[in-house]
Amino acid sequence: MRFYTLGVSASLLLLVSQLTSTYSVTHNINIDKQDAPSTASNSTLDCLQSLGSKVLRRNTPLFESNRYAFDLRFTYNPEMIVMASSAADVQTAVKCAKASNVPVAPRSGGHSFEGYSIGGQDGAVVIDLSGISSVVVSGDQAKVGSGIRLGPLYLALYNQGGWSINAGTCPSVGIGGHALGGGFGLFARKYGLLIDRIVQMEVVNADGDLLTVSNTQNPDLFFALRGAGGGSYGVVISFTILPFKPPTAVTSFSYTWKLPDYAAVLRGYVNFQAVASRDVGVEMNIGPDGLELYGIFQGAQTQQAAALAPFLQTVPAPLSLDVRESPQIDAQLRFAYVAGDPKDINALGLTGSFKAGDSRYTKGKSLVYPVALKDSTIALLGKWAAIKPVGSTYNYIIIDIWGGAVQDTPTDATAFIHRNAHTVFEFVSEWDENPNALPGKADCLDCLKWMDDMYTEFLADYNTNYGPVRGYQNYIDRDIPNWQDAYYGSTLPRLMQIKAAADPTNIFRFPQSIPLP
Repeated sequence: MRFYTLGVSASLLLLVSQLTSTYSVTHNINIDKQDAPSTASNSTLDCLQSLGSKVLRRNTPLFESNRYAFDLRFTYNPEMIVMASSAADVQTAVKCAKASNVPVAPRSGGHSFEGYSIGGQDGAVVIDLSGISSVVVSGDQAKVGSGIRLGPLYLALYNQGGWSINAGTCPSVGIGGHALGGGFGLFARKYGLLIDRIVQMEVVNADGDLLTVSNTQNPDLFFALRGAGGGSYGVVISFTILPFKPPTAVTSFSYTWKLPDYAAVLRGYVNFQAVASRDVGVEMNIGPDGLELYGIFQGAQTQQAAALAPFLQTVPAPLSLDVRESPQIDAQLRFAYVAGDPKDINALGLTGSFKAGDSRYTKGKSLVYPVALKDSTIALLGKWAAIKPVGSTYNYIIIDIWGGAVQDTPTDATAFIHRNAHTVFEFVSEWDENPNALPGKADCLDCLKWMDDMYTEFLADYNTNYGPVRGYQNYIDRDIPNWQDAYYGSTLPRLMQIKAAADPTNIFRFPQSIPLP
């Protein structure tokens, strides 16, 4: 397990997949295959001439250096990559792709758990949005470019008046996919999901038109984008978000326990969900080295002790603890695990290629639990967390308690169906922590077997105790049973109708995009 206090990785990361028999079709496309441009590709390239050097073609050094996203297991070969720096660039790229019937893959941070930010298949036009990353706070609103990553975004908001937003912790994750899939983070119990504080978006649709999308303008599209918008309906250029002003001082904390204490600690943690203050943002990590509870309390350290007491008084004494009072920005970047001065943008290592601390090869899955965990589920957590696969750098299960402000938005107000979730699991195995890792290496077979065997048992337990399988779409997984229902439930028919109106020729398509009716 990665104890975050030791300086490795962030929570709320991203990952995904299952069954060993399907691994060969989800990744490791032959990276030595230098496909010649197709007829469609030549037509698209001709159409894109006005963008000049922003268009990266196959078989060129710049294409290869920008071809891969965060998880190097996925080596899909796009037709081309457009390094967009304006809405006009995106409009041109979408129009040209549509004219050739080439699928469009928007890329914000590139952390799609199944490689969908590079198409999820060969032959897509990838529109890289990293050049659209401005942040402007005006009054009580922040207009944010969809290509910015969370670490630089937090710093920009802090530097423009001490603002923050309720998003995730991993600094290299792009806001685009994170927000459009819901956007859970440590402040969700107090401020809701990120989509709950998005009041407007600018979107390039399938015709290449730039639309303003809100509750009053294109409201159906606004509904769909908030929870099901990751690449299925258009390219989001900007988000207008309601930021919040945190207290002058907040308290970040970490507590650890030995693995044999797992049953008592997890039972206390699950019960804490019902009584926890909304000011407590917290999650649990369990792996071979033990358990860690970490998070941020929206208040001073003297208040934090009382807020955590309903949990800490019911569990064994922790093996270690680390509680710190600080400004909000320091607390947020504590769990981003950046080197050097956390308020130095260069220290984030995010201005160029990926330099995040996590392994560049990952496998992960999720489950969304509607009620408090049964004893059988807690027993499975202890059983599988104790196993360390051969070849894994880290394997762990992240357990988030939801509730609070997540439930304040009506379930039918957005495309996000998990409003009443009690607990959400993210299952993770990582390998190859080399920061200079190369794409397309052989999989860690024992890591994949651990994930496959473990998830099979959790699914059986889930089906027995909790009802139809539900998963969090930001941990998207090709192999989750009945993915359309698991992610979108009864909203799917409406989402399909909105898809038909917004993208009738299905230009925004990938293996798990919202289908046409």
